[in-house]
Amino acid sequence: MAKADLNKLEMSDFRADIGKALQRAFSLAGWSQKEAAGRIGRDTAQIARWIAGTERPQFDALFAVEELRWPLIQALAGLDTKNEVITTIRRTA
Repeated sequence: MAKADLNKLEMSDFRADIGKALQRAFSLAGWSQKEAAGRIGRDTAQIARWIAGTERPQFDALFAVEELRWPLIQALAGLDTKNEVITTIRRTA
C-alpha cells in the first residue's frame, strides 16, 4: 500500500512539473492561457487543469500546433535536472 501511495505522490509531482513546462512553452510562444486554448482548440479550463497538473495534457493536440512544437520541446527538455540542456536550432533549406 505504501508503494502505491508513493507512486501517486511521484506522479502528482511529475504532472505538476509537466504543467510548469506547458506554462513555460506558452510563454516562449508569447501566448496567454486564453490564446493557447484557442490555438490548441481546447477550453481555458482544460488548459488550466493541464498547467495545474490535475489532468494529463493531450500531447497530440499540443504537438499538432506547429508554432508550439519547439517551445514545447524546449520547455520539456528543461525538466531534465541531471543534464545540461543546450538547444541549437538550425534552419534547413
